[in-house]
Amino acid sequence: MVAMVEMQGAEKEAPWIYSKWVQPPAQDRSERRFFRFLDEAEALLSKQHWHEVSVQEIVKNADASVGSFYNRFTDKAALLHCLDGRLGQECELTIMQLIDELEACPILVDDAPAILISLLMRLCTERAGVIRALDLARKMSSRDGFTGLGPRFDTGLEAFSVFLVGHHKKLAFFDAEAVTRAFQETLMIARESLLYQREKFNDAALHRSLLAHFEVSLQG
Repeated sequence: MVAMVEMQGAEKEAPWIYSKWVQPPAQDRSERRFFRFLDEAEALLSKQHWHEVSVQEIVKNADASVGSFYNRFTDKAALLHCLDGRLGQECELTIMQLIDELEACPILVDDAPAILISLLMRLCTERAGVIRALDLARKMSSRDGFTGLGPRFDTGLEAFSVFLVGHHKKLAFFDAEAVTRAFQETLMIARESLLYQREKFNDAALHRSLLAHFEVSLQG
């Protein structure tokens, strides 16, 4: 199964996506520091809410100075925007990578919806902190342009759905838009279950439930 891509390598292969919020670093060392700030902020978000995370904590964990932080980000919100862009890029690249693997190994195509749902569950578990922060930021300030699992994620889902309609025996009877909507609805349930419900879920049981919901959603 394809893993969520490591973004430190992915940025080398993709266009710089943060220019609206920060200037592209002029040197590799500056770029490494930039991503260190993102990594440390996301690590803190795995244990704290966004409003509890301070610039001072991020700077301390990144072994940097406050001045170094503000040389790269106008404020903490700008850093969150960059985390937003990185998450979207990572999701899109991961899904496109999965399509490549399925093309190379067609025997896995019948299991493709289950594989993607596994990835969605892993995403909601491993990136819970940043997803919650983006959800809150979007609710509090809809004009600030936070997307979370937004346009780039949807672009990946749409490409994946087009691929499945062309290669999956059962999904060939549906149009790509219906398949995309079914995946989006399934992700919403996964997010609610894994990020906001307090009871612990059995992963296998939740996976079966999400796959069943995806199949039912296709009919609606």
